[in-house]
Amino acid sequence: MLACLLAACLASAGHAEQTRTATSAAIELPHGDAAGVAVTSRGRLFAAPVLSPWSKAPDGADPAQVLAIAVDRSGAVLLATGPDGQVLRVAGGGETKVFFRADEPLVTALLVLPSGDLLAASAPGGKIYKVSPDGKGAVWADTDERYVWAMLPGPADSVYAATGDRGRLLKLDAKGRSTILFDADEPHLVSLAAAAGDGVYAGGSGHGLVYRIDGQGHAAVLYADDDLPEAKAVVVEPGGGVLVALDAAPAPEKRLPAVRIRMAGGGGTGASRGERGDLEDLDARDGGSLSGVIEGLPSRDDSDEGVRLRGRVVRIAPSGGVTELWKSATEAPFALALDGGGKPIFGTGEPARLWRVEDATETALLATLGEAQATAIAPAGGALVLATSNPAAAYRLDRAPAAAGTYVALPVDAGGIARWGTASWRVEGTGGSVDLSTRTGNSEDPDGTWSPWSTPSTDAAGSAIHSPDGRYLQWRLRFPAGATTPRVSSVSVTYAPRNRAPTLRDFRVDPPSGAVGAKATFRWSAADPDGDPVSVDIQIRKRGTDAWTAAAHYDPPPPKAGEAPSGGDSGSREGKVIWDASGVDEGVYDVRAVASDQPSNPPGEGLTWAADLPIPARVDHTPPVITSKRVDGAVEVLVTDSGSAVVRLEVLEGTRVVASPRCADGVCDGTRESFRIAKEDAGAPGTRTLRATDAAGNTAEEPVPSP
Repeated sequence: MLACLLAACLASAGHAEQTRTATSAAIELPHGDAAGVAVTSRGRLFAAPVLSPWSKAPDGADPAQVLAIAVDRSGAVLLATGPDGQVLRVAGGGETKVFFRADEPLVTALLVLPSGDLLAASAPGGKIYKVSPDGKGAVWADTDERYVWAMLPGPADSVYAATGDRGRLLKLDAKGRSTILFDADEPHLVSLAAAAGDGVYAGGSGHGLVYRIDGQGHAAVLYADDDLPEAKAVVVEPGGGVLVALDAAPAPEKRLPAVRIRMAGGGGTGASRGERGDLEDLDARDGGSLSGVIEGLPSRDDSDEGVRLRGRVVRIAPSGGVTELWKSATEAPFALALDGGGKPIFGTGEPARLWRVEDATETALLATLGEAQATAIAPAGGALVLATSNPAAAYRLDRAPAAAGTYVALPVDAGGIARWGTASWRVEGTGGSVDLSTRTGNSEDPDGTWSPWSTPSTDAAGSAIHSPDGRYLQWRLRFPAGATTPRVSSVSVTYAPRNRAPTLRDFRVDPPSGAVGAKATFRWSAADPDGDPVSVDIQIRKRGTDAWTAAAHYDPPPPKAGEAPSGGDSGSREGKVIWDASGVDEGVYDVRAVASDQPSNPPGEGLTWAADLPIPARVDHTPPVITSKRVDGAVEVLVTDSGSAVVRLEVLEGTRVVASPRCADGVCDGTRESFRIAKEDAGAPGTRTLRATDAAGNTAEEPVPSP
């Protein structure tokens, strides 16, 4: 559904060959192919920090999910995984091994103690294991909760634990004995961050509340989200601001309206499954009924108003003010952290993506990964470790870019074969130059029929496009390697489409019979794919001859105030022209309309479209002949015509029509028609007149004969 570039308005409308400009659209840039290049919400491109695979699950360990990350005192990264209840240890070189295995299927939270021991929470059952540096562990605390979602160091060697499904914040002493510090009014507390003093920030799941809880268990709601029910992650910035990642479950699939038909007598129907079509099995509990869905009706969810949010990231200032940094109707944030420069970084799904907040008005997509979700982020040395789920994997994110990056845009569609002019782009900053290459083709998706990539251009102010003519163009930017690189925005390409022919539809004549006396009106619907104004020539050719001659000409009206000179867009426009046939010889003529856009194109490059009139035109200037006589007081009338059908006979008294008799065969459609006028309609002698009309509009009048 997406085109990477939006076509701008024509520089001067009304000319198919006029140069047009297509400029990159910020909302569509994320759909291009970025390799080592970040794309921001404001449409800027820059070389992204290097993200490289860092670990691989060892033989015999094939986790699907990573639920938490911790870094031990040696700098090794520990991954809490499921569904096999493992803790994996990733050494500095990426070597990975199973460090510990819990009895439960999920390890949900990790905390490295000052002693070097590891606390690993498991679920279901809410047990916390203490694991020594050699990987040996035992149950340290049984929380009597079903889940422990997060842990945080507390005062005097204590530990805070966020739990579910009773939504409690526990405080555990050095021996693992727990007390309930705070009982939230929602089923889960899922995230923790240290607050000033002995307090913590806790994110809830159920109502999406963020609490500030002091060391005595007194709590205040810091933030409430009306749209999203889960505060998945909470991070405190050095200046005291609080970052929160909130999400919601995916929207349920829309359900078709259901129907249940109760069977008479509650018995079986005798129909087989195949005979029932989409209906479900007989439901004996309902006394015998058939259930199914009604196709073609709106689903139950079609009446929902507005767009349902899937995720949001906000910043809560120390003063309490809230700034929305990012939101999405399709993606949910699962992990949140600060990078080495203090910028918020968060991971989403689906698919797994990594984002960075540049400032309050701009967010950058750093990478899109092959896994389903990016579920955990933690600092490790001078880098960040990103963990994914479905399948589980780990990546290392360096702070600064070091390798070259490439961005390939989605194809630009010129709508038809086009000549391509120049490419230009805006550059911000220094640190090396970027280059741009192009390729063209006539298939929507680039394939082997497209031209090769052109020689790179580096003049951002305007570089000639050397790719051949084609309907589609794709551009590629390459960023240099280095610690600092420029940022690129507003990539534009110019092009001049080849002219395309106008079209003419529904060509017709009035009168519909095609019989023409003095004048006829021709009508049509014309359109031009380039938005050119369309002129129309009506041409005629007498049957038995070869030459076409001009009959009438139509030029589109000038534009109205505020309308483009071209007449607007490529939509159909109704047109009509009157043909004066008074000087044309009688006979049968073929008629065609020829539409042209030549006035809007260079000499010789205009195109035409011809449409034939479905029926021939009969030019008839001769009025019909009336023959009448009295028979037993009534009047019998014969009307004949040499050129077109007799369509009507009227009885006039002065100028007033007093009778319109029906023709003898019931339908007036021939050149010879008979009529009978009753005695009372014939009137007194010398008072009434007969008037006959043919299909071309010619008339003849005769007095009603005397008895």
